[in-house]
Amino acid sequence: MDSKLRALLMCTLMIASALAGCLGGDDDGGDTPEDVLGCTYADATNYNPDATKDDGSCTYDEPEPEPEPVMGCTDSAANNHDAAAEVDDGSCDYGRSQAEIMADYAAGTIGFEQALYELEVSRKCREQGSNNPCEIVEMSIGDASTIDPHDAYDSASGDVIEQVYDTLYRYAGDGSGNAIIEPRLATGYSVSEDGLTYTFDLRDDVYFSNGDKMDASDVVYSWCRVLGYGSPDSHVGWILEQSFDCNDADGNHDDNGGESFTVYSDTSFSVTLFAPSSAFISTIAYTVGAVINADLCEANRVVELDADGNVTSDDYCHEWMDEGPAGAGTNAYIVQSWVREDRLVLTPNWMYWEDGDYNINRHTVSIVTEASTRLLAFTDGEVDFGSINIEDLVNFCYIDENGNGEFDAGEDDALDDKPNVASKDGYLCSYRETFTTTLSAFNLNPKVLDAGEDNTNPGSNSSLVINHDCDGDGTNDCNVMETAALREAISYAFNYEQHRRETYDNSLAPQYGPIPTGFLFAETQYEVFTYNIALAEQILEDAGFIRQYDCASLTHGDAPTVVAEADRDGDECRLPNVLRVMANEGNDYRIAMAQQLEEALGTIGVATSGDAKPWPEYLTMYYTRTWDIRFSGWAPDYLDPDNYWSPFAGSHDIGGDAYGTGYHNDDVDAALLIGRQSQDNDEREQAYIDAFAAWTQDPNMIIIGQYNGIGVKHDDICSPDWVAIGSAHWFDYDKLPEVNGELVGSCE
Repeated sequence: MDSKLRALLMCTLMIASALAGCLGGDDDGGDTPEDVLGCTYADATNYNPDATKDDGSCTYDEPEPEPEPVMGCTDSAANNHDAAAEVDDGSCDYGRSQAEIMADYAAGTIGFEQALYELEVSRKCREQGSNNPCEIVEMSIGDASTIDPHDAYDSASGDVIEQVYDTLYRYAGDGSGNAIIEPRLATGYSVSEDGLTYTFDLRDDVYFSNGDKMDASDVVYSWCRVLGYGSPDSHVGWILEQSFDCNDADGNHDDNGGESFTVYSDTSFSVTLFAPSSAFISTIAYTVGAVINADLCEANRVVELDADGNVTSDDYCHEWMDEGPAGAGTNAYIVQSWVREDRLVLTPNWMYWEDGDYNINRHTVSIVTEASTRLLAFTDGEVDFGSINIEDLVNFCYIDENGNGEFDAGEDDALDDKPNVASKDGYLCSYRETFTTTLSAFNLNPKVLDAGEDNTNPGSNSSLVINHDCDGDGTNDCNVMETAALREAISYAFNYEQHRRETYDNSLAPQYGPIPTGFLFAETQYEVFTYNIALAEQILEDAGFIRQYDCASLTHGDAPTVVAEADRDGDECRLPNVLRVMANEGNDYRIAMAQQLEEALGTIGVATSGDAKPWPEYLTMYYTRTWDIRFSGWAPDYLDPDNYWSPFAGSHDIGGDAYGTGYHNDDVDAALLIGRQSQDNDEREQAYIDAFAAWTQDPNMIIIGQYNGIGVKHDDICSPDWVAIGSAHWFDYDKLPEVNGELVGSCE
């Protein structure tokens, strides 16, 4: 190899050697580490934190499967609603409709028991919340006296009767605080040209709660039963007695009311009145016009005969009707149980004719006379509403002076501005103007119970108290309560303003005569009686009632001890007997008024006695006339002035005297008959002017005031439109369910 070629080869090798060193050749003398193979993904179950090279071996846990939704019926209106269901599976069962079931029952396709079962399945309220949304619990101060609609005239009885029995028409609210009359068992009526004969058409789909079909003969029987039985305890029969008679001689109504009634078919009948009446439809809307099951009444009627076959007594099935037996009525509820003076429970009449499902399956009324107990139960949520004393309303209601819709410290909680009442959280407070009159009636013919009798178990031989010489012949021939001067003096011994403003905390508006504000012809009255104890004493003096008796010897009915004239010092009593002043337990307002009157009369020498009576005893004393002055109230039966005047001051001769006062004033009677029967408003107005003028000279009661106050209930209760007449209709109530502490739905 020549020298040039050798030199080129050497240079080339040197360049190659230098490049090799720059590229990281293996001539540095160290060992290359090997990769660690494994799973390099941290979320894998076999993750290897030491692995430097993933080898594809990673494994993972199987994902949790998505939970299957709970399948079932999600519709709360269905019979088989499942509260835990998340997805509706189409299994909802609503049962058959009421119309379908009743059509089969009417056709005889199914029997009563099957119909009842299916109707309950279809119509019952379903419990959906923690607040017992299908039950209403009420606390009241007084129990019903009877559930027989044809001898009941107290509000506690009416509250039950309106749920169990139905009438041809009833009052309802129009949404603006006014009352309207709406058809119930009737679908309509017509009136003859002379205004005397009313022809009614009836529904053809009404059944009593035992499954018997109701027809026109049941209506005629019911109305004639009122007249035949005569409402011996309550005297409520006057409402129908003023309009027509039932001239069936045997009293069995087999002739459908004689000449006064005509039954044309199962769904049509007529009745002929004594005289035209502007209020007749209103009168039959009261509970005394309720329709009962004629066949069951006759089957349970107790008639006693003497040896000659003459009737000695006839209860017209009152003993059977007294507790509202199953099958007697057609309305929305039946009486499940009744323990007098304790508790009454109503449950649905599944055969009820009106369409729709039930909102309330059970209505319980507990009788509690202690105001503090009622207050605690309402506050704790044990009851939905009840009788809450006026002074306790500040716990639930206030006047929103700041206008922010919230109760703020320092705001008026005295409730002086009642029409602008607001509700505290959890409650609904509402101001309501009513037609309820607070009054105190005088008994002109008081009685005493005979030996061995008492007011809880009276006999039939109570004796009239004759202790005054009414005709001036020196012989006692009447009761001192028959004297107009005494009753006038008592009227001036009552402190009207004290009780309207203080006792009732401004919840009683002044009322100067029988007609309340808001009624036609209320302007025919004006203030006559005021609290004037000096005038009361002067009236007694002018009438000859000088202080002449020894109070310590006085009784209700026995002869008093007369103080010798020489021994009289002016502190003795004026009257020959103690006047019994009566109020009922649980009504603290009546008790307070009775106490004030007793104290005032005592200062002018009129001795009194009395204490608050349990409601049954109070009613018994009323029925047996064993009282002299009785504090009470009056809610209208029908919206006509005659519904106040006749029961207050009309005599028994014109179908009045519902309070059993024994009052009879010919001038008052004559005016009231004109007011009742006339179709001319000017003539009616003058009649009530004349009646008032005569009555104020000879009063038979103290008219105290017209109740306008505040009602309160829990905010889950939905009630129908307010109406100032009649009782609440529970079928029209609802109760919002509470779920997880929140109310579901609204009352709108």
